[in-house]
Amino acid sequence: MDAFNRGLIVTVAAIVVILTAVVILLTWAADTESIDRLGDFVRYLNDHTDNASKIIITLGALSLVVLCLIAIVAELAPAEPSADIRLEGVTGANAILSAEAINQRIEQEVMALPQVKESKASVTARDRGLAVALNLVLGPDANVPETTEAACRVTQEIIEQKIGVVLIGLPTVQITFSSPEGGPAPAPEGE
Repeated sequence: MDAFNRGLIVTVAAIVVILTAVVILLTWAADTESIDRLGDFVRYLNDHTDNASKIIITLGALSLVVLCLIAIVAELAPAEPSADIRLEGVTGANAILSAEAINQRIEQEVMALPQVKESKASVTARDRGLAVALNLVLGPDANVPETTEAACRVTQEIIEQKIGVVLIGLPTVQITFSSPEGGPAPAPEGE
């Protein structure tokens, strides 16, 4: 329903912008015969053909356009990630869990995987669930597909089974390798 409302607001605002552009065009370009055929508003324009009236109508229309464009940008801009996640599966209480607590839980469980040296999770609330991004540092001899699948499986189990929230899409996983000394491998030098 939220997406429908946002779409409706954007559509109405876009229509108002287009209609306002038509009014501005008619204010400056319409000849007297066209103005007589367009009705009451156009009769007003015909009676006020001086530049001051045209400037007032243009400024009013442009301010309406600016307000509509602000509404469009506000509706289409991505929502700020929430620091708290409301748990819908809990009955009898309003349970709220911080995103940081979920991040820590995921990081601990993923770090328990044998080939993962470091783990950083980032959880953001989306529509009716959570989206997860993982940054993993793997050992130099790690099996990347196997470890990535295991990390995603662990993340999905934590989110959906242990916390009780829907996981939106697949986790995004960025992988780097650790150097033999234990820290992350240095980035390759560009030529």
